[in-house]
Amino acid sequence: MPELPEVETVARELRVLILGKTIQDIEAVWYKSFDNQSSIPISGQVIKKVGRKGKYLSLQLTRSALVIHLRMTGQLLYSTHFDYDNTHIRAKIRFNDTTELLFKDTRKFGRIYHVNDAGDILYKIGMDAIDPTLDVDLFKSLVKKSSVNIKSFLLAQNKIAGVGNIYADESLHRAGIHPASLSNKIPDVKLRNLHTHLLDILHTAIENMGSTISDYRDSYGNVGNNQRFFRVYQRTGEACLNCSMPISKVRIAGRGTHFCVKCQKVYN
Repeated sequence: MPELPEVETVARELRVLILGKTIQDIEAVWYKSFDNQSSIPISGQVIKKVGRKGKYLSLQLTRSALVIHLRMTGQLLYSTHFDYDNTHIRAKIRFNDTTELLFKDTRKFGRIYHVNDAGDILYKIGMDAIDPTLDVDLFKSLVKKSSVNIKSFLLAQNKIAGVGNIYADESLHRAGIHPASLSNKIPDVKLRNLHTHLLDILHTAIENMGSTISDYRDSYGNVGNNQRFFRVYQRTGEACLNCSMPISKVRIAGRGTHFCVKCQKVYN
């Protein structure tokens, strides 16, 4: 699933590619991929701003907004021609200059929402993980108020948004915190480390154009590069880069979770 760095990569590219373009129409190739919740006509509206909160993209239009969640396998591909492969294309945003933004989604979980205001969808999302106002003190306060394990907290999206399985595992390993640790039992010094490493990992992944495990592509159809720098994710049985112990994998918060039994302490 595309996480914050992947969605941020797409957002930055779309600001170059589609800002100021006028929408001709939207074709829902598969009807569930496009959820029209507004009575405001889309045709003729101009894309005024490309935003992102957590794993959601938002396109502010002249009078309404499009909010896009890529989910598991969604891709937004910019096209200047009409001879592309239509396989798994679920929706097409056509512009007046004949270019298109194609929503490709193999598993059909992704959605494009047309709403009066982006807040109609995004109100339920927590603070963005790289929001500058999410300083270490606020980060610690949010974590300390939770009694669930820290992996569940990072994945929940309702307090801090944008972190998924990849970057939760990677940041917890760097911080030396076992993913099953109870959030409110983790010492302040460890939470400070987690905040530092989480920001560093997310910003580095953005610089590397995201991580491609299988489906993720940027708006030009390119893969990301950050997967080359994983320390625990998808390295089950391989040597920990800190201590040489084999990386373990268990199921926590319903997700396959990678960690080092020696380097990451359990707090409970």
